[in-house]
Amino acid sequence: MEQFISIIKSLLEPTGVIILLVFLLLLNSWIFNRIKSAQSNGSIVRKSISLLIVFIGIIVFILALPIDKNLKGTILSFLGIIISAGIALSSTTILGNLIAGFMNNSMKRFRNGDLIHIGELQGRVTRISVFHTEIQLEDSNFVTIPNLYIASNPVKLTRQNNTVISTSVSLGYDVSRTLIEEALKEAAIATGLADPYVYITELGDYSVVYKIHGFLEDSGKFFSTGSLLNGKVMDMLHEKGIEIVSPSFMNQRKVEKKMFIPEHRLKENKVVDEIAPEELIFDEAIKSGEIQKKKDILKRLNEKKLSMKERLKGTRGSEEAEEIKAYIARIDKLKEKIELSIKEQSD
Repeated sequence: MEQFISIIKSLLEPTGVIILLVFLLLLNSWIFNRIKSAQSNGSIVRKSISLLIVFIGIIVFILALPIDKNLKGTILSFLGIIISAGIALSSTTILGNLIAGFMNNSMKRFRNGDLIHIGELQGRVTRISVFHTEIQLEDSNFVTIPNLYIASNPVKLTRQNNTVISTSVSLGYDVSRTLIEEALKEAAIATGLADPYVYITELGDYSVVYKIHGFLEDSGKFFSTGSLLNGKVMDMLHEKGIEIVSPSFMNQRKVEKKMFIPEHRLKENKVVDEIAPEELIFDEAIKSGEIQKKKDILKRLNEKKLSMKERLKGTRGSEEAEEIKAYIARIDKLKEKIELSIKEQSD
């Protein structure tokens, strides 16, 4: 009987460690469930803390086991070897993506809804997790990119406002440079671009390469605006009587002074308020970006609420205190609306 009681006593500490470990994990989950609507990277932080709790819990559990000290040291040494081996192989294993995910998140290279270009992939970010990042491509399909690939490759982030749209065209030396630049700038303005400018990027043997640039106010129409710019460049050059044709083509074939400009036909019925293709292609990415913006607003509201509470502590007059309380109440109502909107969009 005494031996049985001693065994029970020796197992109390390890059992207590396990109970405490489960309690801390549940507490961590509960805390982040309460604040998840206000945090954009809560999932990554939550998993990081859970991993740290489990790691510390394993060490404390081993130390609490009723076994010989030498055996405890052997177990801890073996655990250290496993961790070291995992870190050494992190460049090619799941641990590598985990570390890369922490690095990408700490650097804040991009957010949900951003338009990024990685290698040959270009699209909008829909979800950022610990091990991978999901983007929605130009064809509206999704691709999952390991975080390790993102960490080891350049990431081009397109600005949300005032991003540059450009296109190139090669024309012959027999056309006036000033006339071409004027036509290209007019095409950019007709596309809706601001502050257009032209670069001459190449002086070839038979033609000159002109590149027109302009600033797009909203990158949400990045792809359709690029296509529209190409069309406007063609239309404007033809309208100015400038042929878009290679001089070598002209020299190889008799055309008898015929100009290669298509007939311009006016559309009788113009489509008004046409939906941009990006709104259909990047539907999930746009929704993810909107949720991200609302979470940022919630974060700023929480900061404002904390500052108002601090101000409330220092107030002396009841009238000022009532004004601050009313202001805090309005913040709470606004937060409830935003949180409800986030929940509806997420569902």
